[in-house]
Amino acid sequence: MINRFSILGSGSWGTALANLLANNGEECLIYTKNNEVFDSISKDKVNKTYHPDFKLNNNIKITKNLSEFSIFSDLWIIAIPSKEISSALKLVDEEILKKKEFIIASKGIDKNSFYTISDVLIKEFNIDSSKIFTISGPNLAKEVMEQQVSASVLAGDDLSRAEKISKSFNNNFFKVFLSNDKKGVELSGSLKNIYAISAGIADGLGSKFNTKAMILTRSLHEMSELLKSLGASPETLMGLAGVGDLIATSSSSNSRNYSFGHYLGQGMDVEASLKKVNQVVEGIGTLEIIFKKKKELNLTMPIVDILNKIIFEKENPKDCFADILIEGDNRDT
Repeated sequence: MINRFSILGSGSWGTALANLLANNGEECLIYTKNNEVFDSISKDKVNKTYHPDFKLNNNIKITKNLSEFSIFSDLWIIAIPSKEISSALKLVDEEILKKKEFIIASKGIDKNSFYTISDVLIKEFNIDSSKIFTISGPNLAKEVMEQQVSASVLAGDDLSRAEKISKSFNNNFFKVFLSNDKKGVELSGSLKNIYAISAGIADGLGSKFNTKAMILTRSLHEMSELLKSLGASPETLMGLAGVGDLIATSSSSNSRNYSFGHYLGQGMDVEASLKKVNQVVEGIGTLEIIFKKKKELNLTMPIVDILNKIIFEKENPKDCFADILIEGDNRDT
């Protein structure tokens, strides 16, 4: 049976997911506001902006018409920057939205409410929680396009439905595992963007393996403390959405957050680093939100503190990055 998927967003990850599904025989419609992406996919079946080296499957279609997009499928994948989700969904009739199922492929936390993306759908758009799933893991979009062996986790309240959905993604190089800790998966996927920046800074400064291992380990410690404070399971961090995604995102030049941090470590300022990356760096917005939240929760998160100094207070990474070793508690677990 062929399934239909509507992909909200034509960036690197949305396109990669659409191509994965289309290669598995599913029909996909991508919605975009980007004229260049629309033209290149329509005419040449290539996303020249984000994946210029890859021909897309013929099962992929693209539209700029939100009405056409809305009726194509009852299964939507959200793959736009998190800060744009609320405004995008407000353009769709609420009664239409209530009939859909959603797979959240975006990562982020609402700046004002501290809602996860699933919280936004539930509380702002009255979507039933059982109709919302989130997909996250060590998935660099380019490597999925290259059909490198990869895995992800699909989290939701209804695991039997999640299992059925996962079959559309599974093939001989991509495997989806299941979780019922939707909040933990969402938080892990958002938080790792912060710590990928710190790993990039370390590498940009010329640090070696000892430093990198320390950064990643302490990152997991900070993430675990925050998840516990927010009622999510820290055990989720030991899976694909946590340590798996953290390792992948903190090690590759294909990661926007890592690349941004790497440029900072090499001496570029924030604006120049962002210009060099030339894509949304979700970790910056998430850092701002988490810095405020950890104060409310009275948590000790020295990596977050140092990144705040570097990114928002414009301190030189060379002058303050080593303070990660000094600040905070000395517990190993």
